[in-house]
Amino acid sequence: MKEFAENLQMHLLVKDVDAWWAQIQAKQIPQKYAVRAEPPGDRDWKMRDFTLFDPAGVLWRVAQDAE
Repeated sequence: MKEFAENLQMHLLVKDVDAWWAQIQAKQIPQKYAVRAEPPGDRDWKMRDFTLFDPAGVLWRVAQDAE
């Protein structure tokens, strides 16, 4: 199961990725759960996103369409 989780990626499309990032930071999710989170950035594929690895090792990519 661990190998499966560490090779799984979830993609969550939201309206305001920066607001989601602000909530992750305000709630201190990386510190509370000892998980890795990378701040938002604009991607070549016309999305703005950030990544978060949950405690099981699943990669979450939280994104919004870039204008």
